[in-house]
Amino acid sequence: MSVQNQPTQPSVQNPLARRRAAAAAAGVPKATTSTPGTTEDPVVVARRVVADADPEGTLPRCGIRAVHIGSLDWSTVPDAVQGLLGDSAAGQDPRTVALLMDGTVIRRRGEAIKPEISRLLAERYSVREVVLDDGHSELHASEPVLEDARTAVAGADAVVSIGGGTITDIGKVASASAGVPLVVVQTAASVDGFTDDVSVLLRNGVKRTTPTRWPDIVLADVDTVHEAPRAMKIAGFGEFTSMFTAPADWLLAALVGTDTSFHRAPVLILDEAARDIDDWSVALDTDPQATGRLARALAVRGIATGVSGGTACLSGVEHLISHMLDLSNGAAHRPIGLHGAQVGAAGVVAAATWQLLFDRLADADLDALTERVRTGPLTASQNTVRDAFSAVDPSGAIGGECWSDYGKKAAALDGLREQLAALLTGWPAAAERLRPLVRTPDRLATALVAAGAPARLTELGSVGDADHGVWAVTNCAYMRNRLTAIDLLIALGWWEDSDIAAVLEAAERAVAGAEADRAAR
Repeated sequence: MSVQNQPTQPSVQNPLARRRAAAAAAGVPKATTSTPGTTEDPVVVARRVVADADPEGTLPRCGIRAVHIGSLDWSTVPDAVQGLLGDSAAGQDPRTVALLMDGTVIRRRGEAIKPEISRLLAERYSVREVVLDDGHSELHASEPVLEDARTAVAGADAVVSIGGGTITDIGKVASASAGVPLVVVQTAASVDGFTDDVSVLLRNGVKRTTPTRWPDIVLADVDTVHEAPRAMKIAGFGEFTSMFTAPADWLLAALVGTDTSFHRAPVLILDEAARDIDDWSVALDTDPQATGRLARALAVRGIATGVSGGTACLSGVEHLISHMLDLSNGAAHRPIGLHGAQVGAAGVVAAATWQLLFDRLADADLDALTERVRTGPLTASQNTVRDAFSAVDPSGAIGGECWSDYGKKAAALDGLREQLAALLTGWPAAAERLRPLVRTPDRLATALVAAGAPARLTELGSVGDADHGVWAVTNCAYMRNRLTAIDLLIALGWWEDSDIAAVLEAAERAVAGAEADRAAR
């Protein structure tokens, strides 16, 4: 980590700056050109949907003041900070802004953006440049890095983060520790974490989603985001597609009773995010406007996560598989893959998992299954869970960390046997509620193939071979205290090798069919 202090430039607090700051405080970005489809602030969209769907006000409030997506002038960054901090008194020592970033050079139209943003901030504030580096090719939100960030921003009056999802997550942690405002400069449309109130942090080698804070203002310059590596946009689209599988896992958990937070408002917000997806998702390579639509869709998604009170509404089987890939690659000191790309390919597997569950239960003896969940084993044993991770980490630390979470789920399910029995007894009605929340494997594969995104696990650079992907799918339920369709399959005795093979074969058929259809056009 390096920290550099940039002294305040002489042009501080001029009248024009005050007028610009007033505009920023009102939520109006300066010198921007809106991208079609991104004109309405996602915060406004989410609040409107929630107001209609949650008139009682039971859901958490969105804590973001504004999200600006368009062609931005970088002076919008100091404007946003000044709108949050207000004008300093005459003669008062300049306040300090901690500029949090990693060592990646990010350019817009050939010009590096970090020095320019630092220069503009230094016209009004003392700037403390904090460059985080953990020695890896990509920064990880590990505890040593988080501690470096907390130390570096201590005493600052505001934090500005510049970069992708990891640096944003670190900025949330550091600014929350310092108790100061946070402005996020988003430079890629790779994840939805720019606009939620959690951070994905690395704990004992395992990624854990941790409540942190909302950013105050998010600024996404579409030109910068569009010029990010293509893989980032494709990852963003993959992340986006989890909204077509994960809400069903969320509702299932509510029906079983392990997580009763399900509410229709976040699902309606997600419907807003998915508007016209088939029109813009095919142009991400070539059209900045399509990239703007993706950035907006991800912003709306992130807000939906925050107002739902957790990440479950958008994080189901597909995320568990992605986290398993990260866990195994991290333990082996291999590069970590792009989260969203993994989520997209894993989403086809998740959809195939749900299809298996629907198909099996449609023809099953529900009375016999009801008796099974009342008296039989529902979950894997501690030895099974620890053994699943022993090859990845012979020390047992990762297995122990995963059991610490999975064991809570196992204990909860054991106390919910009657709820499970009731779910199965009334399965036709439950299935009627669940089916609309899951796209078929064919539809998901078609969307990914059309967007040029990986649709098979084996297409991901983070998957070493087919066995690696099978391991991640087979054992993904063991890493987390979150109920999904796979947990119900385990409880019903339908997650054996032959069942897993059936799911993977169905996913492969869906992708092969999508590719054939695409080639025939």
